Amino acid sequence: MTPKPLIRNLPLATLRTFEAAARHQSLAKAAAELSLTDSAVSHQLRRLEEALGVDLFEKAGRGVVLTDAGRIFARSVGAALHDIDRTAHSLADADHVGGRLTIACSPMFASKWLAKNLADFCYDHPGIECHIQLVENDRVADVADADLGIQFGSGSWKAKWSALLENVAIAPACSPLLFRRAGHSIAKPSDLRDVILIHQDDGSEWRRWLAEEGEHAFESYQRHIYCNDLGIAIDLAAQGAGVVLVSDTLSASHIAEGTLLRPFGGAILATGGWYALCDGYKLERSNTRIFLHWLLGRFGKSLTLPTDHDADGERAVDSP
Repeated sequence: MTPKPLIRNLPLATLRTFEAAARHQSLAKAAAELSLTDSAVSHQLRRLEEALGVDLFEKAGRGVVLTDAGRIFARSVGAALHDIDRTAHSLADADHVGGRLTIACSPMFASKWLAKNLADFCYDHPGIECHIQLVENDRVADVADADLGIQFGSGSWKAKWSALLENVAIAPACSPLLFRRAGHSIAKPSDLRDVILIHQDDGSEWRRWLAEEGEHAFESYQRHIYCNDLGIAIDLAAQGAGVVLVSDTLSASHIAEGTLLRPFGGAILATGGWYALCDGYKLERSNTRIFLHWLLGRFGKSLTLPTDHDADGERAVDSP
């Protein structure tokens, strides 16, 4: 493109789209985050490039990468939008505690933990209006308009403050209904060959658990149900369909009600943990801090606020 001597009518509405595309290095991921179509993202970026008179992206294989001009512009736009968001949250929080608090999390965490506990927070803080935004677990950190998120993962999110809620240990759980269906109790791991193993992955976790119990011939366990959502896997187990590997945190209500029980004591660590996370500057909001104090307290932890230097970067807090 030929550079223009003067920029007129810069399409400011396209800047958020550009920032998301630059951050993800993907038009498709930017479209998913902003709830736009891929073509809408492409159209907005073309408008911005035409207004600036420079190319911001160039093709690389099936994807895109920033040009030199794009990288320079991305740094300015990202910083500017960050400052705008920070100021907007400060104004909203200037006079009082209360108003809207948006929490992003997966449907599974929402139904198995948040739904069982959030009422206590709401009754204790009637001025705070909670909005729960459900997204796939891996997209929680990308929900730009959430005050905070709760995500299962490694604890490493670029430019996010995060605090470990718990490392996750998983163990078998099943319904008493399963014993009637199987015609006998389940007393040892080899008894699981007669029932259905319920998975929320490709079978790796059950392979690890069985190996820890001395059962290495996974192929002899021939009855399986595979789910891509742990919440459904837990519900299937509660209905007597089979045995699931699940943490105490997500199965606590079922265990208390007697719809699930633990046939064995052995547990393994899952490949990750539950974290609370947010943009560092959102910790300046009273609503966010109050909720994090409550949430971490439920997991036996306390909130340690980062320094100003740390608040805008990646930091995991795990205070006993």
